[in-house]
Amino acid sequence: MVALALSISALVASRNPVHPYAGEIYAMTARTHRRYALIGALFAIVLLADTRFTLPIVPILGALTLVVILYLTSFLRGFSDER
Repeated sequence: MVALALSISALVASRNPVHPYAGEIYAMTARTHRRYALIGALFAIVLLADTRFTLPIVPILGALTLVVILYLTSFLRGFSDER
């Protein structure tokens, strides 16, 4: 569910005009958002495959958590500083 949320939110952000702060300071372009959307989709596929095959779930969830934290802090921080 988190992987799909990451993928969808990054895809939506890639289609919207890039906020100047996020683009200039954090270099979050539409291409960067699309990459995070792809990574989120890959995590969703891997987690779906875990229902069929036995995969080491703890490292996968750890990596997903790290990616989500990096994504959220990379461009949401600029929006909170702006106010």
